[in-house]
Amino acid sequence: VDWEGKFRTPLQGFTSTPRPLDDVAPFVWHGSIRTPEIAEQAAYYGDGFFANHIFWPKGHYKRLIDFYRQRFEHYHGDSGKHAIVGLGGQVYLAKKSQDAWNEFRPYFNEAPVYGNGPKMEDFVDQTPLTVGSPQEVIDKTLSFHDEFGDYQRQLFLIDHAGLPLKTVLNQLDLLGEEVIPVLRKELDARRQPGTPDTPSHASLVKEKYGDEEPRQPRPNANRGDNVTGGSPYQDSPQASGAAFGL
Repeated sequence: VDWEGKFRTPLQGFTSTPRPLDDVAPFVWHGSIRTPEIAEQAAYYGDGFFANHIFWPKGHYKRLIDFYRQRFEHYHGDSGKHAIVGLGGQVYLAKKSQDAWNEFRPYFNEAPVYGNGPKMEDFVDQTPLTVGSPQEVIDKTLSFHDEFGDYQRQLFLIDHAGLPLKTVLNQLDLLGEEVIPVLRKELDARRQPGTPDTPSHASLVKEKYGDEEPRQPRPNANRGDNVTGGSPYQDSPQASGAAFGL
């Protein structure tokens, strides 16, 4: 690729690595905390939109996601039904709800991202942060579906506020054993017919190639690089080594 733009060094004879698997680019997510321009970009390209959904009230992210779906419909039709949405969320959980509150409060109070702001009770009430038992995490996460409708990805922030590794690993265990299986079952039951899955790589390859064997990209080793620029011998064959008889 030879390219010149406004905000970075030009590319000359540049080969990006690693190459797209099966010559098919991966599915792309555009993530945003507060910027509607990112939602517009995701809709324009038909890509997924991932709403940060952590530090701001749900109403803010509802506006972003509604905007993305409206713009997706504008560019691609189908009432925006094939718009792919992901949500973040942050949790701290323990077997007993009060234990979760007692354990997380010191970290919440000292973390710069929360510091000198609302009390933890207010933050939990006003944002997607969930502190409590596994069932409370399940209940609040299911409320996201009530707010946003069907969506395809749910990620959880669990290593925030300076939590030690042992605590984070315990959070993973509780999520994996007591929360995620229930969420999968409940969200599948609530899903509207025709709601698409996030495209897998296999589905993207199938869409491009059908039943044919996908092309494997083979970068031309003689095309130069981004340091020395294009090679003057771009179209010449590779050099052959001399053969010496013994």
